[in-house]
Amino acid sequence: MPYGIPYGARPDGGQVASERPGKKRHRARWAIAILLSLCIAAALLFSLFDCKGPSKRAGISGSLAGKTPEEIQSELDRIVDDGMFSISIASTVQMASGTSPAELRIENVPGNRYLMRVVITRDDTKEQLYETDLIEPNFHIQQDTLDVVLPAGSYPCTATFYAYDMETEEQAGQAAARMTVNVAS
Repeated sequence: MPYGIPYGARPDGGQVASERPGKKRHRARWAIAILLSLCIAAALLFSLFDCKGPSKRAGISGSLAGKTPEEIQSELDRIVDDGMFSISIASTVQMASGTSPAELRIENVPGNRYLMRVVITRDDTKEQLYETDLIEPNFHIQQDTLDVVLPAGSYPCTATFYAYDMETEEQAGQAAARMTVNVAS
């Protein structure tokens, strides 16, 4: 600082900031130190709570001793069968007129473990033509009239089977089949 000019005054008579230059550097160092400390603390907390390491494992690799390949295959087949269901519907339905009964041949086969609901929709317009209530295993709908009157023509359709749990009636899956509805007059 030049001699004879009081602290806080400029040679041209104006005022400067009231803090000393050394005090600003001191505050900046403290701020950096605090931020660095917070970052280190956050990294330590993250590593303590996030990194659990691998869970413990038990057992010996492979199947139980004494199981035959047939027993192992039977177990695998049972697991697959539990999650599968069969669908059955006429692939072509002939109707004399748009209001006549149709031979739908919808069946919930005896081996299924699910209730079924079937919805038939036109492929071109996505219009719903027919819907069943829930059908129990070993029940079928041989013949029924559609929910919509169709003019004469041939209609490519999709029959969607919705499977529901027997006890909770929650949807468990679905499958679809192509079919054609032919209306003579």
